This record gives sequence, structure tokens and C-alpha cells, in this order.
Amino acid sequence: MTTQPNFNHLYHFWVVAQEGSLVGASRRLGIRHSTLSSQMRALEQMLGMRLLIRRPRGMRLTPQAEVVRSYCDQIFRLGTELLEAATEQRTNRLRVGMLASVPRSLLYEALRPALEREATTRVELSVAGLDAACRALVTGHLHVAIADRLPAGAAAGPIHSHLVGETRVALFATARVAQRYRGDFPHSLDGAPMLLPSPGSPLREGLAAWFAREGLRPRIVGEFDDVPMMKGFAARGHGVVPIRMVLAREARQRYALVPVGVVPGLVDRLYALTLGKRVRHPGIQRLIDQCRGKFGTRGKGAGPWLC
Repeated sequence: MTTQPNFNHLYHFWVVAQEGSLVGASRRLGIRHSTLSSQMRALEQMLGMRLLIRRPRGMRLTPQAEVVRSYCDQIFRLGTELLEAATEQRTNRLRVGMLASVPRSLLYEALRPALEREATTRVELSVAGLDAACRALVTGHLHVAIADRLPAGAAAGPIHSHLVGETRVALFATARVAQRYRGDFPHSLDGAPMLLPSPGSPLREGLAAWFAREGLRPRIVGEFDDVPMMKGFAARGHGVVPIRMVLAREARQRYALVPVGVVPGLVDRLYALTLGKRVRHPGIQRLIDQCRGKFGTRGKGAGPWLC
């Protein structure tokens, strides 16, 4: 038995795992189905384990194969990075993913220095769900993802989180609406029109727990995946909206919103997610440092300052 894996076979297995079938993988690779099937049997023999369980409609990976796949993710991601680094004329790209619930203005301030450099960095920004962002990190399609929550269980995999800041949360509204609900805060919020993030976000869950503890039943008039739209509805007087205190100035200047009251004990956190603990791309560390600067984090290893 050979002591070194056949990387061609490993790559073909990786494609099979992505496609979910030998037929789809053979079509993508441009090789015969019988050839690919023989390669998979050879790889199973070399590794001494079964990788694929064939079914009438497709196939599935064995638990051992999932481990092999995770190694393949890293092998071929590093291979992609190697090719990029070896290309002298390549564009220095920083591929950033973000969750829809992350404030765009905060991320813009963190990315602005990279955009202002003399055409040495090209920022590629995309919005995705948490699971999709983690998969993109593993496959090398993203260098970093900015999130307000952490992946759980198997989804976490090799993903490492860097805390870039934490901030208190306050409820904001237009001056007219705020005056109505500010007086007996927080009891005045019972029945108040509330604009909230979509269910599942840490901010929404934290607010729901606080409402329950205080015995409050606000009237939810809107739920939003998009943070700017949620603030825009509040700016038109449609209700009270939760806003991170680090963005209080923006809430006043851009949306003409004023505080109704601070939510006691509620802290919102922001993370930079990377594949592995080590930060390889220099743009990632600059992005993390800029985020920490925006939040007021005092430095590497130091606890963040609550805004």
C-alpha cells in the first residue's frame, strides 16, 4: 500500500462529494463514469476505508469520508492560495462575507482604508447566511466573514472566531415617538409599536428575553433581515427600533432617531470568522483592527470597551 495519497484521486473524490453523485462529478471533470468509479475504489483501498455508499439515486458519504472531505477542503484551498501567490500580476483580492444583520456602515468604515490604498487591494463583498459563509470560508471563496453570531456544532468545523467588539443596545425612535414612550421606560413599551430584526438573530433573541423578564408585550409591526430598511421605517415614525450604541451618532445624524432608553444587560457582539486561528491574508488583520478601532477595543488580547 502506498504511503502517499494520490492527489488526483483526492481531487476527484472532493468533486464527487460536492456534486453528490458520480454522474455529476464525471460530467464536471470531463471523464468517464467508469473511470471515476475505478478511481474511487482505488482511493478506498489506499485509505483502507469505505468512502461512498451508492444508492439508486445518487450516493452519500460515510462518516469517515466526511473527515477525508474536510482535509480535502483545506488541501485544495491552500492549493488555490498557492497559485494566486505565485501569479506575479494577480490582483490582491480581499474576499469578505457578511451577514445581513451586520451594520453596513460599520463594515464600510472598517473597509475604507483598504479601498483607499493605491489600487493594491480589491475588495469583494458579499452577503450570505451563516452556514453559507462558513462553507465559503472552508472552500476558499471567502477570506473572512463578519458575523454577529457564531456557528454551532458541526457547522463550526475548522472556523475560528475573532471577537472584534461588543456594544450595548438602545431603543431609538423619532423624537415624536420617543417622547411618547420615554417617560415610564421600560414599562411604557408594553403595547408599543416595535420594529425588530428577523427571528433567529442574537439581537432579536436578547430583546425577546428582556421583554419576557420585564413582562412587556410590545406590538411587533415589522420584522427585517435588512438593517438599513429597519432603521428607515423607524425614521418615518413607524415604531421603536433597537440600534447598537456604537452607531448612536449615525442614528441621530442619518435617520434623525433619538434614544428611548438603553436595554439593561443586553450586549451585542461582532466577530470576524476565518478558516483556522492563523490569519494569513494581511488584509484580514487590517480589517479586524479597523473593526476593533470602530468599536473601541483597546487592543489584541484586551477586553473590548462597551460603547
